[in-house]
Amino acid sequence: MTLLQIGLIILSGLPILSTALLAYQLLRNGQGAFGTPTILPWLFYPAKLLTGLLMVLLFWVSLRADFFLYFPRLIQTEILEVQKLLALIFVLAGNLLLIPAYYSMSIFTRVGLPTKDHALQTKGIYRISRNPMYTSFFFFFTACFLLIPSVAIAIIGLFCLVTHHFIILNEEKFLLKAFGTDYAEYRKNTSRYL
Repeated sequence: MTLLQIGLIILSGLPILSTALLAYQLLRNGQGAFGTPTILPWLFYPAKLLTGLLMVLLFWVSLRADFFLYFPRLIQTEILEVQKLLALIFVLAGNLLLIPAYYSMSIFTRVGLPTKDHALQTKGIYRISRNPMYTSFFFFFTACFLLIPSVAIAIIGLFCLVTHHFIILNEEKFLLKAFGTDYAEYRKNTSRYL
């Protein structure tokens, strides 16, 4: 096992572990992890599910050197070391956005709009991006495609990114309504993605 593969295993496992710890914290505090979908449920839930599956797949592929046996229709027949290195860099970038966002949002994190009290987060990673969690998905999906160069992975990743963009647009409307000028000022000074 190479140092590169060890790095991929550790870094691709961090989002899964972080999500599990956050879910545990929410359940321990008696709060659910699900809020109200911001777009049509038949788009919202599949995008969330596929995002989770791609994260697990990224981790699984990092663990298995023989994963090519399980994906017969790949664009390439071999993953170059430079692709693995780029995937590692993209996974690192995704973690640098996702994990601080989880920490900042903590118990306010929901899949969908909050159904209870919530706070506007503008500190930490939220000074750089209004949507660091969603922005991290771009990096994770790119890493997944670099390690599994498949048209199916590209289509799933693109579907999830486009769907999450529409989720963001509706979340922004909700936040503007909930926080008024505070959110309007924050939106003016902080980019949507990066």
